[in-house]
Amino acid sequence: MDFKNPVGRRTFLMTSGMAAVGGGMIPGLQAGEVQDSGEKEVKIKEYRTLGRTGFKASDIGYGAGNLTNSNVLEVALDMGVNYIDTAEHYMRGQSEKAVGSVLKNRDRKSIFLTTKLNLVFGGSTHEALKERFRKCLERLQTDYIDCLMIHMTPTVEQIAHEDFHAVVRELKTEGKVRFIGLSNHGTEHVLAGRVEDSMESVIMAAAEDGRFDVVLFVYNFIQKKQGEKIIDACRAKNMGVTLMKINPVNFYEGVKQGFAQAEEQGRTIPEMYTKMLDEYKALADKAEAFKKEYGLRGGEQVRDAAVKFVLGHPGVHSVCATIDTLDGLETFVSLSGKRLESTETSMLERYDSLLGRYYCRHACGSCESSCSRGVPVNTIMRYNHYFEVQHREKHAMQKYTRLDVDAGCCSTCAGECERACPYGVPVRSLLFRAHHHLSFA
Repeated sequence: MDFKNPVGRRTFLMTSGMAAVGGGMIPGLQAGEVQDSGEKEVKIKEYRTLGRTGFKASDIGYGAGNLTNSNVLEVALDMGVNYIDTAEHYMRGQSEKAVGSVLKNRDRKSIFLTTKLNLVFGGSTHEALKERFRKCLERLQTDYIDCLMIHMTPTVEQIAHEDFHAVVRELKTEGKVRFIGLSNHGTEHVLAGRVEDSMESVIMAAAEDGRFDVVLFVYNFIQKKQGEKIIDACRAKNMGVTLMKINPVNFYEGVKQGFAQAEEQGRTIPEMYTKMLDEYKALADKAEAFKKEYGLRGGEQVRDAAVKFVLGHPGVHSVCATIDTLDGLETFVSLSGKRLESTETSMLERYDSLLGRYYCRHACGSCESSCSRGVPVNTIMRYNHYFEVQHREKHAMQKYTRLDVDAGCCSTCAGECERACPYGVPVRSLLFRAHHHLSFA
């Protein structure tokens, strides 16, 4: 393997000699089995049958949404990762190009490749979709896609998109697409004054439709009820289930420091911000108390437990972690095949009871219809998740600037969203903080 960037000696020693795995199924290992060889190498230990596709997918998949270093993907495949999730719009096509540069030197049949086409942006006529798909193949340097998904499917209506299904039928006949799927993480934005359909309604409708083989959606230890309902519906139809945004943990580091700096600078805090600042202080105090209770320095232990939580669900096939560093790769792959210990279960339950109120649920959007100003709450909080949790600051800020309505108005509103929130989330406070991050206001 020709690495353009240096790889640490420890990582090289861990991954050297793994080429025999080739990103495919380890001989003799059945779907759902955990490999216990006693070896110290960090590699995939569990493979699960991806629904009716029949493919044995690694329980830790590779989310290429922020892929800039193809060397990391090379190492991931050597570690046994064999499920790759990308899309035409990720990094403006650069993600697909990076994936393609790796795939051209690999056994293509040992890897399950998913890419996505957004039917709202880029033209969705029959001709436009065929051309866009052709460019995907070109960037990915492959002859076929294992699964072609509708990206961020916004409405139930779009599930039956005539041109998309007509194109898929042609591509299947030509051997260029094997399966189809869809992704959804809630409302993307508010269009023409109406809220788009919920994640639950979209994916449940796709399961009933019967044509979709694989889905990608949000599920985590705080957002359990909706996710488990969706997983049950997918299992009933033998659909492949892949997950994103599995880690809702955020300790809001630096909140108190921000208060101290404001006071030192003699900045006057307007009266209308008092409630929001009180919410921030309460959040920071609770986070600090939780960390002391469990002897934590950061969120790493809770994050790892969050991953184990979703891996413990028998209806989950692969977790599409967003990975772009060797350290991040090692972190996720080391969790392959693991399950929650009793102490971790109690820790997650405690986090939920103490800090769950401060998590604006991904793909919820139940408050958006109540906002008289049309603020796309779910979208903004997702961008802030990119900023704070995934550390994709530039990406998050760029997407925020493209919104027609931002959260700058939230500090002076009547708080309709908070009254509508079924979880008691201090929505305005979190939106105001998100606006501060994403706009450098």
